[in-house]
Amino acid sequence: MTLGRRSGLALSAASAICLITALAGTAVASPSAGVKGDPQPELKPFKLGILNATTPGSIAMEPDGSLVAAYGIGVGNGRTLICVLDRGKSACSDKPVLTPLDNEDAEGSPQVFIPSANHVDVLASMCCDANPAGDDLLYESTNGGKSFGAPVRVGNVSVGVAALVGNNIVFTSGDNGAGQVIESVSLAAPGPPATTANPVTKEAFDVGVGSYRDGALVGSDSSGASFDSTYVTFAPKGSDFNATSSYHLVGTFSKEDLLGMSGSAVLTIQTDGHSSAELRLFNGTGFSAPRSVPGSAGGGPEWFSVDQDPSGAVHVFSSRGLANPSYDLIERSTTNGGKTWSAPVDLGDAIADTNFSAALDSHGSGLGLGTGAPTGYPVLAAQGVSFKITPGSIHKGKSATASGKGSPGAVGRVVTLQVERSGKWYNVATTHEKSGGSFSFKIKGSSAGSFSYRAVAADLAGYLQYGYSNAKSLHVTG
Repeated sequence: MTLGRRSGLALSAASAICLITALAGTAVASPSAGVKGDPQPELKPFKLGILNATTPGSIAMEPDGSLVAAYGIGVGNGRTLICVLDRGKSACSDKPVLTPLDNEDAEGSPQVFIPSANHVDVLASMCCDANPAGDDLLYESTNGGKSFGAPVRVGNVSVGVAALVGNNIVFTSGDNGAGQVIESVSLAAPGPPATTANPVTKEAFDVGVGSYRDGALVGSDSSGASFDSTYVTFAPKGSDFNATSSYHLVGTFSKEDLLGMSGSAVLTIQTDGHSSAELRLFNGTGFSAPRSVPGSAGGGPEWFSVDQDPSGAVHVFSSRGLANPSYDLIERSTTNGGKTWSAPVDLGDAIADTNFSAALDSHGSGLGLGTGAPTGYPVLAAQGVSFKITPGSIHKGKSATASGKGSPGAVGRVVTLQVERSGKWYNVATTHEKSGGSFSFKIKGSSAGSFSYRAVAADLAGYLQYGYSNAKSLHVTG
């Protein structure tokens, strides 16, 4: 595919119920030859399968941290592949294929949601059998995505982007001359609505759907006399999301295109020559001041996506020709609405992808999905490890206590004590974090000398980076 300025589709963070339960993992691998430095073996992209995606896709997270991805495939008309990824794994444990009614062709982008544990909903639009109940199909699974029941017809608005808003899926389509045409489907009683909303009648090119306190936030952009403008409407909790009267215009951003929306976050890009990506957060009535995303200015072929995780932190993903390395997927995050940003994280080569979505937990960790190949991009949250040895000097045959804390703490997480020999690190012992992330080891001075130790915290691969403490010395006297 040719990379372009338009955004990758951005899922609402509300689509993922993302609280991770800390589990005991495996010890850090340390072969007999030892390891050098701080390796992070699972921080690299991986292919989800051998089939290419024919439509953009989406991804959502279970409460236990497992993931479910959905994307169209070029095998049979309108078929959607579901990939269930167990926590920390890089291969699909289950791969059911969703088949449309009447052998229709796929249209738009399949959207996957997990409103509760093991309950997976996939919304996909098809074309075109003229059934009065519509060509949009809702598939439901009650076993975590391993299998799905027969689809239900739920209307005719092509699925471009969608968000889980309360117990409703709210969605809209892009490149629509009628503007913001919005449909909402109740998960409690799915079916085609009597009406659809159309609060903005200016042509909608790029579109986005977010949520704020169970209200629906919808955005679109259109061409003006000289520059594009982005329009955002909001329907509060309890409204009829299929009624135009429920929506009110809450933001107009002139000279800016819409890149994506997630939760209360709206990401745009300037079209007046500055070409900087701008982040705003909705507060119920209006938006915070725009904040520029570092490293986004300059234009050129580029793709963006945005995800607001359950903690409220916002993560911006970009693949740009002007990046270094070129077209790698870069993540930047902010916890204060863009006033300050984390250092950029390179998630790997994304040249084959021009569309991205993400499912992240409250630590900002999870997986990004690129739907060219398609590819999983692990997004790992950092963890810190404090470490000390008391006393720092002992006599031979005596013992010292090595202790510390993992941050964020997790009862049961594996911590490994390592010792350095000739520039490489070797495992000595393992333990598990206790309440608050605390851990401790006993080190016996078996021979005289000066020894360097460190602690390494490791959860199941794919969610938290290995946490490496600073090295501390222990002196053993004869």
